[in-house]
Amino acid sequence: MGVKILKLVGVWVLAFSLLLIFLLVPRTMDIQSNEVGAFVSPGYTYSFAVHWDNIQLFFTQLMSEEGLGMDRYNQPLLGHAWEMMQRSLWLIVPALVLSFFVGIAKGVFDFSTRNSRKKTLGLHTTWLGLSIPDLFVIVALQMGFMYLNVKGIVTGLSLYGYGSVEIIIVNIFYLSLFPAFYIAKATYNALSAEQGQDYIRTAKGKGIAHFKILYIHMLKNGLAHVFLHTNTMVLYVLSNLFVVEFLTQYRGAAYYFKKHTEAAQRIITNDALVVDVGAVVAFTFFFTVLILISSIISQIARSLLMPIERGDEA
Repeated sequence: MGVKILKLVGVWVLAFSLLLIFLLVPRTMDIQSNEVGAFVSPGYTYSFAVHWDNIQLFFTQLMSEEGLGMDRYNQPLLGHAWEMMQRSLWLIVPALVLSFFVGIAKGVFDFSTRNSRKKTLGLHTTWLGLSIPDLFVIVALQMGFMYLNVKGIVTGLSLYGYGSVEIIIVNIFYLSLFPAFYIAKATYNALSAEQGQDYIRTAKGKGIAHFKILYIHMLKNGLAHVFLHTNTMVLYVLSNLFVVEFLTQYRGAAYYFKKHTEAAQRIITNDALVVDVGAVVAFTFFFTVLILISSIISQIARSLLMPIERGDEA
């Protein structure tokens, strides 16, 4: 297990290094004008020498007191990124926990009711949840809340901004919606794969209760396969985080990351495409570390639940 975790860290270092090299690509343009000085068109020519100078300058500043630079309030960008990341973690962590446990419970329910009339509430709702774009559901719910607020049916409901408890709860629900259905499907598939195993037939032959077989034997063994989807679930949550924070104006890491990566809307000067590299690097670092941590947790969980992952004999 230790070797696999080291490999995960090594892959993260390589991936983050490549992202850093990409972020330091020169973005200065050549503005072409006519004889009277009027703007004609922008041009761009990549220069390896300028790219290398950017890399050297970045690490020189990083090792100095400047670090990743300062924000407009003269505060370190790394500290600003971490503060905003903590705001987003109030959404990310509960959403991951909620979607994981609710998804497993939904998957068990789907499996238990697959041959009964309750299948409509089980497999069919999971299929529907995976088929409808979650962005459509988020926008529809947000508009529904606004309608209730305007009509006075529900008053005092804060739907935008940062700081209120209700916006945090609503955003957690938005973020966990699709991943919960995704984990439910993964759980159902894992239980279906365990159904035909020899130990299941043996347990049934001994007269062990169906509830005990399902939760103690099948679910325990199936969880190892469910944890294979942890990284995908985290990526779903993080990708939706940008949408949710933008739609609700929640001032978190994704919101400010988008602000720092926005280029100018109009090309006026030759640095119109330049972004705040220090801020982008800071936010990218925290987002990728979160993905790395989820990968390590997934690997540890699989090693504890799956004998083959531990290197034991099957």
